[in-house]
Amino acid sequence: MAQDILMARQPIYDANLNVVAYELLYRDKDNPADSLFTDGNAATSQVLLNNYTSIYQSGELKQLPAFINLTKELVKSDQIPGLSRRHIVIEILEGMQVDDELIAGVKRFIKAGYRIALDDFIYSPEYDPIIHLAHIVKLDLLEMTDEEVREHVRILKPFKVTLLAEKIETHAEFELCKELGFKLFQGYFLCRPQLVKGKRLNSSEVVMIELMAVMASPDVTPPEIEKVLKKDPQLTFKILRIVNSSLFNLIRKIESVEEAIVLLGVSEIKRWCALISFSGQSGKPDELTRHTLIRARMCELLSERSYGIPSSSGFMMGVVAGLDALLDMEMEDILDQVSLSEEIERGILFGEGQYGELLSCVDSLIQARWHTLPTTQPEQELHQAYLDSLNWVTEIMEKMV
Repeated sequence: MAQDILMARQPIYDANLNVVAYELLYRDKDNPADSLFTDGNAATSQVLLNNYTSIYQSGELKQLPAFINLTKELVKSDQIPGLSRRHIVIEILEGMQVDDELIAGVKRFIKAGYRIALDDFIYSPEYDPIIHLAHIVKLDLLEMTDEEVREHVRILKPFKVTLLAEKIETHAEFELCKELGFKLFQGYFLCRPQLVKGKRLNSSEVVMIELMAVMASPDVTPPEIEKVLKKDPQLTFKILRIVNSSLFNLIRKIESVEEAIVLLGVSEIKRWCALISFSGQSGKPDELTRHTLIRARMCELLSERSYGIPSSSGFMMGVVAGLDALLDMEMEDILDQVSLSEEIERGILFGEGQYGELLSCVDSLIQARWHTLPTTQPEQELHQAYLDSLNWVTEIMEKMV
């Protein structure tokens, strides 16, 4: 694999907000026209696919399909990558000229067992031969008005393709696309809160906020953490179950949270309390938890070496930065109840200082906004931190079930 490649995954949801696939977004600085599919790297590509598309879902480890852009040259070539057909959806990029060579190339991939998606699609009659072959058509909401989207849905209905709405930015857009008949959805709308006037926190959310506030203090003591945890027996049980699991290989069983804190240390327990309280919220899709934990873990991994920030503070910032979407509250209201340092608050709210730069860097990588990444950050270090975070979150979510 190239040393200067950057990769990220973007979830693709069904109408129930279950993740059913990931689009793999990548940039190779050495060869911008390169593809993940080249002769001689099938084994490397398969390992890469496993790392970027494996998640713990519904009590088991699964590998989800990957949507991958293919260059015009590869579509038209005789080269068929030796990868699992069941786990690959080939994306045909917008703007490719529809000719006999392209049609023949698409047919070769279909015959080999791959599914075909048309990316950033804008209808023109010349595309009819390709639409008849395609399984999925992706419409970019940012490039169309509502009326243009409706018209495309009408035009494409006779073709019997599955419609995917991409770059959805709000929950309202998601609901509109469902009404129009889209079956697949893509965008970062889950990471934005659904603000409801007069919303009241339920009891577990109140405990979660109180726990975050306690853990944000650098001088918090084991009894203070235990006092808050006791308000939620289910949360206490989860902590004890994880501490007594094979993950820590303790020589004797732990009977109390205070004992666990003493043995493992405040820093480790603070992290696990944040993980479990965050993931225990009902009514939110698992992918929101995954996204926030990946971000928190990346902030933790990059904080000390690259930004001079304590790793525990980086992790806490990454978790708190996702609470607005989890609790459907304004971030300002959350920070009124969770007393973080001024530096962390300004980093979350305004992107200022070292904390803000760290959070911005991590979010740019996760969302594949390559042009906003800091030029001073080694790209291989970013790539490795992201890959390590993906694998860590997959393992952690298995333990938290």
